[in-house]
Amino acid sequence: MITQQLFFHSPFSPSTVAKGEAPALLLQFILKELLRSSEYLTESAPFRMAPFDWALKQGSANKMREFSLLLPLAFPELAHEAAQFLNHLHSPCVELFALLEPFIRVSQKSENLLYFLLKHQKSPTIKLMLDKICPEGLDQLKMDIVLQYQKRGFYPSKWIN
Repeated sequence: MITQQLFFHSPFSPSTVAKGEAPALLLQFILKELLRSSEYLTESAPFRMAPFDWALKQGSANKMREFSLLLPLAFPELAHEAAQFLNHLHSPCVELFALLEPFIRVSQKSENLLYFLLKHQKSPTIKLMLDKICPEGLDQLKMDIVLQYQKRGFYPSKWIN
């Protein structure tokens, strides 16, 4: 008998989501789903195609629900904010972006998350987040990302521009 909840859409489990870079990666999965959605998350029939609705072009409410259940495990200090996010999945995506701000602030040292945000800065909501996270500007943010990658032995040059 399985006593642990199964997650069809997430590469994480409750035991792995809080380790290392996993919380920042979970945020990237959540942000990607929001970016794929126009205004609201798409609600599909429960388990109509699950776990195969990962291939849908529109952001999936089923995926987001699973990711949201992992948020308090990845960010135990933000359990209240995670509960708020889960309770607002029916809200417009712009509101969901705003609800993610505390999680992004906690993870703003993750060069992988920062690079993800930088790659998606054409989105007005992502651009607003970047302005809040790095008031010094994008050039400083790019330098910080490069320095963090260099500490890990990677030497990015062209691709960060």
